Amino acid sequence: MIAFPLSMQIIEDNLSDKYHNIILYNINLSFSLEDVRLFHPNHPISPQYLYVLSAEDVSLLSPVLQKAAFLVSGKADFSQFPAECCGLFIEEQNDSLELFGQTQDIFEKYRKWNIALHNALETDNPLDCMLKISRPIFQNPIFVHDTAFNILAYSHHLPGMAVWEQNPQTGQPMLSLSQINDFRVDYEYLHTLTTTGPCIYSAEQRGYPILYINIWQNGRYEGRICVNEMESPIRPGQSTAIEHLANLIVLALRNRRLVQFNQDNNLKHFFIDFLSGKLSDTTATYKIMQLLDWKRSDSYLCLRLEAKQQDVRMMSSAAAIGHIETQVSGSCAFVYKNGISAIVNLTYSHTSISNVLSSLAILLRESLMIMGVSTEIRDFLLLPQGHDQAVTALNLGAQSDSTSWCFRFDDLRLEFLYQKAAENFSPKLLHSPELALLKEYDQQNNTELFQTLKVFLELERNVLQTSKKLYIHRSTLSYRLERICKITNLNLENPKERLQLQLSFYFMELEDHTLQD
Repeated sequence: MIAFPLSMQIIEDNLSDKYHNIILYNINLSFSLEDVRLFHPNHPISPQYLYVLSAEDVSLLSPVLQKAAFLVSGKADFSQFPAECCGLFIEEQNDSLELFGQTQDIFEKYRKWNIALHNALETDNPLDCMLKISRPIFQNPIFVHDTAFNILAYSHHLPGMAVWEQNPQTGQPMLSLSQINDFRVDYEYLHTLTTTGPCIYSAEQRGYPILYINIWQNGRYEGRICVNEMESPIRPGQSTAIEHLANLIVLALRNRRLVQFNQDNNLKHFFIDFLSGKLSDTTATYKIMQLLDWKRSDSYLCLRLEAKQQDVRMMSSAAAIGHIETQVSGSCAFVYKNGISAIVNLTYSHTSISNVLSSLAILLRESLMIMGVSTEIRDFLLLPQGHDQAVTALNLGAQSDSTSWCFRFDDLRLEFLYQKAAENFSPKLLHSPELALLKEYDQQNNTELFQTLKVFLELERNVLQTSKKLYIHRSTLSYRLERICKITNLNLENPKERLQLQLSFYFMELEDHTLQD
């Protein structure tokens, strides 16, 4: 559990509701207080405790005492107070035991708040829960918005606050376009996009001050938490509280607790339905993107893992999925159609395809699995097609004699085109008729025009390199090329004709390889 650093400023904020004559002494000294104790002159002093004592007992404090916090009831002689300590003097309270009990209540209040925040991490709607729990702490409306001004959660909404509209894609509240445009041209707002830690946004734009803190992850601005000063004054100690709240909200984001689905309809079930085409309504899709803070235009990668041999048992699916999600940040892996599929947000995790593949090499080797990898997908809505690419790459790779464990669709595009074309036409109908003509001419005349053209195109029409590879003179090559063009009526200066010829050569090789198998 992340401890809440209770400060002397928070103690002063809470006691000021009851007392008006509070004198502060070195209150800005940094303290993270764990609990409150009654002062006893014979007991050691520890900096993690706040000590309550009467004004008469101040004389018992050692003048050289350092790094300690005290709460004093009654009018005291400041000359006797240690110069290196901090203190709150409640001059109108003469009962130190009563003050001790009131301070205990303050510690208990924030202790319970912190426990409730951590418990909220385990709920289906952690942000909503956290903000409602935090309402008594801030005593003002609290809300969280993302970079697009979508309202992710809020404690309550009051008249006078910004009017929220409904996002047509997600159904969530958001600022209106006019308000968003006002912020985007406001100099003060633009400055707030670079701040770290708690800050105050002036009342000039909204009519009331706003205590805010930006949410940063991996150096990227993800949104912010705002407290509107509408019901009670913002107090200095609330800066510590909002910073603690921000840490737990970031933890909720990292733990993927923002997906608002129950146990039978969670994130993995969403992806299974999404990839299988069962989701016709895009609202759920946009909601998932919003809750994960993934953007439609982020870069994505789809992975498909299966056992290398059907008679070899894969390692535990749960262990494999856990390994993937641990090694590859910004990923979601799940069992799907007798294998494991995974979606990776490359933008969110600030990684590359090569880093993803290298991080999974040990898993694939030790679990005897092979993996298909899609091309880089730059549209979340195209992930089902990206997953089909990964499946296709895996199947094409498995059909080959390759000992590789990873097959990328980027490397198998031509094989895919040939496979899809061969589903509708005989492979022979995919070949260029000019190449068939050359083959026939070579057989009848014992020439090598077919191979000459193939090498010439492979070497990008470099006459010198082609002559060397074929062990012929340049004049012989020129003669053969002239003969080829005369027989086939080809125009080798035409890039489209050259591309068709190269595809035909490649398809012929694939056909020969298939026949040999």
